[in-house]
Amino acid sequence: MIPLGIVALATLAANGSRQLRYSAVALLGVSLAANVVTAGQLTVIQLAVEGCGALVACGILYVAARDRTYGEDPGWRLWLATIVAAAATAACFATLRTASSETVTVPLIGEDPSGVTAQVAAFWLISSGVAILVTARTPVRGSLGAILMITGVELLVRLLTVPQLGLSLLLGWVEVVIALAGGFLIVNERVVREN
Repeated sequence: MIPLGIVALATLAANGSRQLRYSAVALLGVSLAANVVTAGQLTVIQLAVEGCGALVACGILYVAARDRTYGEDPGWRLWLATIVAAAATAACFATLRTASSETVTVPLIGEDPSGVTAQVAAFWLISSGVAILVTARTPVRGSLGAILMITGVELLVRLLTVPQLGLSLLLGWVEVVIALAGGFLIVNERVVREN
């Protein structure tokens, strides 16, 4: 339960930040917290692959910002995205969860064998990403939303009973490609603003 709270708080920090550099650091925090949620289900290699993907993606966005002043004020978009994400997470968990019992028990600390914590965190990240993308005005928030969605998909993929390393590599690369595309759009937007 505590890692789930950390995922939610890191997501809100990334979404609420006015500077892209702070959002990039918060995205790294989201990824680390998401890895803690399902750490018992991953091998060291998978953790390294997903951690490196998140680190590179956040590094790309951090460098694309160029200074601490660049970013976007989320304003009302923060609240709208948070309300939509909370409602969508509750709806997704009520209808799409794979937990077999009617009553769900979530441990405060430690491993969650039922996968409920990972499912709630995944639903939260995906719905937060979609809500941020819907309310985005600039590539800063668009990149943020897309990377949050990929992190949520990584959590859902971990619940599958298939070989995980290939999927971890694929999703790590997708995260880096999204960051590269976002960085490209951010740099172009800065050039247009400065000219």
